[in-house]
Amino acid sequence: MKATYIEFAGLGRVEVRTEEVSTGDLAPWEVVVRSESSLVSAGTELAGLHNTENKPDPKFPRRTGYACVGRVVARGAAVTDFAVGARVFFAGKHASVQRFTHGQDHQWGRLYPVPDDVPAEDAPFVCLAQIAGIAPIVTTLDLGDTVAVFGLGVIGNLAAQLYRIQGARVIGLDPVAARVALARQVGIADAVGAPAGEQVQAVLDRTGGRGAEVTVDAVGHSAVVENAVRATARFGQVVLLGTPRAPHAADLTPLLNAVHTQGLVVRGAHMWRLPAADVREAKRNVAWAYRTMFAFMRDGRLNVAPLRSHFVPPARAPEAYRGLQEQRDRYWGVVFDWRDA
Repeated sequence: MKATYIEFAGLGRVEVRTEEVSTGDLAPWEVVVRSESSLVSAGTELAGLHNTENKPDPKFPRRTGYACVGRVVARGAAVTDFAVGARVFFAGKHASVQRFTHGQDHQWGRLYPVPDDVPAEDAPFVCLAQIAGIAPIVTTLDLGDTVAVFGLGVIGNLAAQLYRIQGARVIGLDPVAARVALARQVGIADAVGAPAGEQVQAVLDRTGGRGAEVTVDAVGHSAVVENAVRATARFGQVVLLGTPRAPHAADLTPLLNAVHTQGLVVRGAHMWRLPAADVREAKRNVAWAYRTMFAFMRDGRLNVAPLRSHFVPPARAPEAYRGLQEQRDRYWGVVFDWRDA
């Protein structure tokens, strides 16, 4: 089958290419999937495209993406849990057709079912919802707790919505006006537009000077973690949802002193925390998380449609990645439409 795919050809260079993908000679656990849509994970993908981690030898060319929805068109002999024609989510690259190995022991190596009534343009958001959901999963919440989410990009927005579903009072903070407006649109009423230097005081003002019982870094920047610690109430929790990548020179002593003297708990909330599949009676796993997020999406409790700024054909990939990097008030959630590719 002829396939179209997106490639990072070099530092900051995005290209759209074609290739042939065979549907024969499949290994026992291999499948071939025809894609409907795929979602750009802006933080992770832009970091790779622009080498924001300053790796000494970044690898190019490289394929990208890990949030794809499609249908199985061929399967190996060992794949018995998904029939040909099954609608699936998987950690596929941005491509119209691709081979994929199912049955692995991690979440990027498995297929997960997708309800037929979830639109193609919304379904890939289940991946980012699951990532965002790790924050409330690892948090101990009591009735009446306040959660302050620093950063209202797609991950922060979803985390704020999920904390609200759990019953928390949520304060969202971001310096970008469009993100604040978007948070209010999905029901985060106390979304605050403030520069980083004013965000701690904004939380204190809204909590009578006490601070929030839970603070969440949804940006992935060490300076944001410092703000989160300063905005956390005594004996509260600081949740690291974003992945810190950029270098940050600072004196750690004030931060560690606050953690120590205020009795704070710092929790890591990385996506790999959950096992990939159903394991005996264990409830919390990736399969459970995807089922739960799809249920929230279907009944309207989790509103993902406003998080999609663009639903575009793959030919517009260079423009989309450039927009995500340079026009963040216009580009915040890009989904590629592969149905006609």
